[in-house]
Amino acid sequence: MTEKKSLTYQELINNAIRKLVIIITLAISALILAVVGVQQYSQTVHEARGQMMSLYFSNIDDVPGFIQWSNQNNRHTKQNTVIRVKTKKSSITAASDRAGQQIMTTSASKKFINQHKFSIFPGQHIVFVQNFGFFLFYQKKDDDTTYQLWTSLSRLINSLILLLILISIIVFVTLGFGTWWAQRLAEKLSAPTIDLVNETRSTTKDPDFDQPKLTVPTSPQEIKELGDAFNELLDTQNKRLQRERDFVSNASHELRTPIAAVRGNLNLIKRHGDKHPEVIPESLGYIDEESLRMQHLIENLLHLSRADRAELVLEKINLSEITNGIGQQYKKTIAQELNLDIQSDIHILGNVDALKQVMVALLDNANKYSPDNTPIRLSLKQNGSKVDLSVADQGIGIPDDQKQLIFQRFYRVDTSHSTEIKGSGLGLSIVSQLVKLNNGLIKVLDNQPHGSIFKIEFDADK
Repeated sequence: MTEKKSLTYQELINNAIRKLVIIITLAISALILAVVGVQQYSQTVHEARGQMMSLYFSNIDDVPGFIQWSNQNNRHTKQNTVIRVKTKKSSITAASDRAGQQIMTTSASKKFINQHKFSIFPGQHIVFVQNFGFFLFYQKKDDDTTYQLWTSLSRLINSLILLLILISIIVFVTLGFGTWWAQRLAEKLSAPTIDLVNETRSTTKDPDFDQPKLTVPTSPQEIKELGDAFNELLDTQNKRLQRERDFVSNASHELRTPIAAVRGNLNLIKRHGDKHPEVIPESLGYIDEESLRMQHLIENLLHLSRADRAELVLEKINLSEITNGIGQQYKKTIAQELNLDIQSDIHILGNVDALKQVMVALLDNANKYSPDNTPIRLSLKQNGSKVDLSVADQGIGIPDDQKQLIFQRFYRVDTSHSTEIKGSGLGLSIVSQLVKLNNGLIKVLDNQPHGSIFKIEFDADK
């Protein structure tokens, strides 16, 4: 089965306007026909009834009487008329042409009387006379006299036919003009859409590079909103591409150092291992350390990749118990003092595994950047409908202009990628993503007198 061809925006507008023009024109034409037809029909009926009443009250019973009635009433009708007056003594038949000339008892009028006549609408006065056409028929009786009147409707019908022809011409002219106007209007209305489509096509030809923003028209409003929405999508795509490029660049940079160290120590063993076996244990130690660093980096990359695609199942959890459990376990593994300030029976909707990973990563970060003789504080409190989870240290602190940057991938406060404090720069990126998946908000504050506070805000479960 062939697929139905989809219409363009311009064709849809053109077709809609053309149909509207046709409907309006036909409606007006039908209204004109109806009004003119009813008006002329009413006028013809009024004339015919007037003639009938005048004839009925004339008491005609012979030809001289009919002539006298005709002269007195100056009967000049606009329609062909046939009149018949029947008495017991005689039958008088007369025909009138459009000029009002009376034709007494002609063969034509007798032929008319003898023709078969059909009533068109029962109960109405319209009849069809064979070979003569449509007539209005009226009949009255007065004792022994019968008055019959037939008024032709041919003039009315011809006028309506002429009017119909004229209206048809107007309809065709209007349709032609309407089609031309609809085409022009459709081109004007669809031009912003077509321009936007063409620009979009040129944009999507090379999706791996940053795309320039589309030119958005000021009107119509719908196309403007569509263009703005597409530009927002392009902006998101460009940012995603930039993040991917930065990710690859930073990942290769971070992997280059441990790989170079591993290869350097292997070459050292190859060159001097036989003659100087004492270098082997030291080199193997470096190799082990750097390979472990690569392992952590790759694991963090996998965690971050999963977090980007994850859709966590959130359930009601007792965050107080989870936080206290993490704190009790972690304080055994670090040199610093870990103070716990945990309010009991705080519940939120969250994912246990993800939140444990978040807390451990923040404690690792505090441990890494804090001197051994300074305390770390893990606290959990509820303020109304909000729950605050925070990790505070007294380490080197974070400058204000870098507080938002630290959650970017591979970003470290030491932008020279110093090896004094080892790390991949992925930990806080993973934390930020996992917090977001738990419907939380993370931010960094200054601790007093120095250091940082990582504060996460959740909605309390009711």
